Amino acid sequence: MNRKRYTIDDYNKKESFEDATKFFIVYEGEKELKYFGTFNNLFFEPKKASILHVLEKDTNVIGSQPKKLIERAKSFIENPPKNILVTPSSEDKFRFVLDVDEHPILEFSELKQYCESLFDANLFISNFCFEIWLLFHLEDQKNIKCTNSKESKTELGEKHTKSKLKNYPKGYLTVEYISKAIERGIDADLNRNDFFPVEKSTKVYLLMQELLQYSILNNPVEDPKIL
Repeated sequence: MNRKRYTIDDYNKKESFEDATKFFIVYEGEKELKYFGTFNNLFFEPKKASILHVLEKDTNVIGSQPKKLIERAKSFIENPPKNILVTPSSEDKFRFVLDVDEHPILEFSELKQYCESLFDANLFISNFCFEIWLLFHLEDQKNIKCTNSKESKTELGEKHTKSKLKNYPKGYLTVEYISKAIERGIDADLNRNDFFPVEKSTKVYLLMQELLQYSILNNPVEDPKIL
């Protein structure tokens, strides 16, 4: 895939985003922000699609529990931060990305119900944590040994070093790595009708399939401005 480089104006002008398909992603942690933020810069033409981030600092709603993500999204919609490029509405695309951790199962159901109350929203859970999705870029599920979140992080570090990838997350964000991770995510998803993933699996592949539909892979950049 030919990478396009944009001028600073392409990313900073508000009008670049007004007619674009906007994904407001509500994150649980920093790894997710880096991954999807870099994906946004590599795969999206700003005038056609864009990922915008809903962070703790945007709302002062602190916490990674599902109920806190609900509060954060509500605050973000009802009282949008003044420094964001576009004003969100309840009719925009809201996507929630979070881990299983030790959160009560009931809270995940409440978050799912909240998503259903919005015009276009969904949640994507990784079990045990987001590192499972990252491991799928490097390894088949059958070869993943971890049994909890802490072990997932350790195993990812070991496999990342062994893979000799130069950096995270950019090294993971190639068509080849993403496609393989999606394939592994599909194979590992043994309860496709349930929003909650089985152990050592993730629903993030569904979000990536959706995002790729809006990427420059399917929507070539027209008359790109090259630095």
